[in-house]
Amino acid sequence: MDFDIRTEEPAVSVCLITYNHAPYIRECLDSILAQRTDFPFEICLGEDESTDGTREICVEYAEKHPDRIRLFLRSQSEPGRGAYMSQGVYNHIRTMEACRGKYMAWCDGDDAWIDPQKLQKQFDAMESDPGLSLVHSDFDKLDEISGCRIDHVCRRRPGDYRQNPDPDLLRYDIIQQRYLIAASTAFMRTRDALEISRENGAVFQSCPMGDVITWCELLDHGSFLRLEESTSIYRILPESDSNSVSAKHKLRFTNGAANLGIMLGERYGLPMDRVRENKIKHCNRYALLSGDFSEIRALRADADYRFSLVESCIYHAGRWSFPRAAARKIFEWRYRSNNRQFNRKKVRPIPGSRS
Repeated sequence: MDFDIRTEEPAVSVCLITYNHAPYIRECLDSILAQRTDFPFEICLGEDESTDGTREICVEYAEKHPDRIRLFLRSQSEPGRGAYMSQGVYNHIRTMEACRGKYMAWCDGDDAWIDPQKLQKQFDAMESDPGLSLVHSDFDKLDEISGCRIDHVCRRRPGDYRQNPDPDLLRYDIIQQRYLIAASTAFMRTRDALEISRENGAVFQSCPMGDVITWCELLDHGSFLRLEESTSIYRILPESDSNSVSAKHKLRFTNGAANLGIMLGERYGLPMDRVRENKIKHCNRYALLSGDFSEIRALRADADYRFSLVESCIYHAGRWSFPRAAARKIFEWRYRSNNRQFNRKKVRPIPGSRS
């Protein structure tokens, strides 16, 4: 369908955020522009003052496709962004607020859509069932470090991955990462997404990502539908908000995610014993690497019975400079070794999937 968002109201807004994605942003934008729909859609593109040429590419595409793309050039010195733990979350919130469509789809600049009918399928599903609040799909995962690609991630783990009609149990599965939702496959009502971001402003400011809280809150607006086909590629980069070659950076994100999981578990009255155990593990190691022991000391004082023998030993080792330095080196060595081992893995696609 030919359309021009400068004169037509979009039915769908694609909320696309990007920062230092120069090697991937062209593929991402091309995959969205290639969508075949019978309705007009806009691309709300939030560029967060990249330093690698991403901004110039975004300007190029916006000038070439003014009928489809609305570009928002952000500055790292914008007032208010300092309140956010994640600058990506700040960019995402601001970009969502610019979306005009009845529905909203999400994508990150390092991901790409691989089904040209993704938007149409999700739009049709939402239009036909007013009880839905989220339509998402299976996805492929690509590790840019090793080049390994896993097709149909959700189909590969049927024992853990389940569609659960009970909202509280589904929230528990989302927090525990047993029910996987890739943000680049998500499709929802714009009014729901904006309402959730407004009512949970403090949570979005304090968490490393905004997707988990959004999924959990969307369950108050309706049920979820997962399309069995894979519609998106999710990339694992060497350096991003959620991944890093630095163990300290990686643990900061993981520790923040555990904090979010505990907060959500308490909000919904869910059993969070396993999340708390992971929190102790991640926080213990983050303290070793960062030198900030205030949080782990508070955890120890509040619930020392939750510390296993290993975690107790690490906690006590961290109280003295010499064993702390040794423990830090051992952990960093293990982290690098595990990364190298993961990157050597060869993953074969399941039968019938794309190679």
